[in-house]
Amino acid sequence: MVKDTAPSIDTANRTKKFATILGITYSIVINGVLPFVIYTLLQNYAHTSEFVALIASGIPPVIDTIIGVIRKGRMDFIAVIALLSIAVSLVLILLGSDPKVYLVRESFFTVAFGLAYLVSFLFPRPLGFYFARAFVTGNVPEKVAWFNSLWQYQEFRHSMRVSTAVWGVGFLLEAAVRTYLVLTLSVSQFLLISPFVLYGIIGAIILWTVLYSRQGSKRANATSPQSAPLPETATPTTGK
Repeated sequence: MVKDTAPSIDTANRTKKFATILGITYSIVINGVLPFVIYTLLQNYAHTSEFVALIASGIPPVIDTIIGVIRKGRMDFIAVIALLSIAVSLVLILLGSDPKVYLVRESFFTVAFGLAYLVSFLFPRPLGFYFARAFVTGNVPEKVAWFNSLWQYQEFRHSMRVSTAVWGVGFLLEAAVRTYLVLTLSVSQFLLISPFVLYGIIGAIILWTVLYSRQGSKRANATSPQSAPLPETATPTTGK
C-alpha cells in the first residue's frame, strides 16, 4: 500500500510546488513586468508624460484584481487593498498628483493595516485572530464556532498574538521599504525592482507564518493530545 501511494503523494507535492511557482511568476508578470514594459514603451516611443505612462502601467494589475474578485465571488484581504489603491489612484489622477506620490500610494494602506494590527493588542483578541478565522473557516458557522473554541488554549492565544505582531511589523517594514525605493529610484527603476523586493518581504513573512504555525500545532498536539487541534495560522494574504 505504501509503495502504491508514495508516487501519488510525490506527484501531488510536485503539482502543488509547480502551481505555487506558476502563481508567483504570474503575479510578478502582472504586477512587475507588464507595468515596466508599458511605462517604458509609452515614455520612449509614445512620448507621453511620466504621470500618464505611470497610470497606464497600472492597468494590468487593476484588470487582474477585478477579474479575481469576479471569479472568487468575494473580497479577500489583497483585493480590498488593491481596490482601495485603485480608488486612491483615481483621486490622485483627478488632482494631477506627482508620480512619486502615485507610486507610494499603497504604502498608505499597509501603514494603516500595520498600525491596526499592533493597536489591536489593546483588545481582547488581536486582529490576526479574525483574519485567521476568516481564512481557515471560510465563515462557515460550524467551523467558526470550532475556531472560536480554540481561544481557550494558551498555545493558540500565544500563536495568534505572535503572528499578529509579526504581520503588523511586516506591513510597516513593507511601507518603509516602498517609500525608500520611491524616493531613491527613478520611476522605471522602481517599477522594475520593487515587485521583487516587496514580494520578497511578504513572501518571507508568509513562509515564517507557515513554519511557525506548524511548529505550534506540533507542540500543542504533543502537550495536549486530547484537545482540539490547532489549525495552521493563516496569513492575512490569501492570494488573488
